Amino acid sequence: MYNNPIAYFITFTTYGTWLHGDLRSSVIRVNGGSKRLDDQPNLYAYHHTQLSAPPVILDAVQRQIVRNTIIQHCDIRRWRLYALHVRTNHVHVVVKANKSIDQVSNELKGWPKRVLGEHDFKPPKVWTGGSSKVFIFTEAKLREKIHYVVCEQGEMMEYYIDKAYR
Repeated sequence: MYNNPIAYFITFTTYGTWLHGDLRSSVIRVNGGSKRLDDQPNLYAYHHTQLSAPPVILDAVQRQIVRNTIIQHCDIRRWRLYALHVRTNHVHVVVKANKSIDQVSNELKGWPKRVLGEHDFKPPKVWTGGSSKVFIFTEAKLREKIHYVVCEQGEMMEYYIDKAYR
């Protein structure tokens, strides 16, 4: 049995871009766990009508700001950033930190939002309310997640990979 994770794999999406019922599938919380939802057009349409602000798509400059802010924040906190990929509508991070996974997720969303605001990007909401949070317990899983974040996202956008894992 594993006791302490060696890293966290955190994913969060930009507001309004990955709704329940989306054709790419989505995850809902059920009875303390989670369940994957396949494509459900009516559910997607319903959630789209419930948006309180326009969906957020990050352009190249905004992605660079998010990337640089996360790198800097991890450095300030002395967290080991293994991998990061900032996409137009989501962010993947693999990180080792001395705080709970919830605290790390909140900080990795909060600081970029503040810095984007300093650069006059101030939508009512930047990120969705939650995030996907996975504990990593083995070196093999760590390498797998790093590879996924950097190499399996399609076109390379704003990314970072720890030199030891290139």
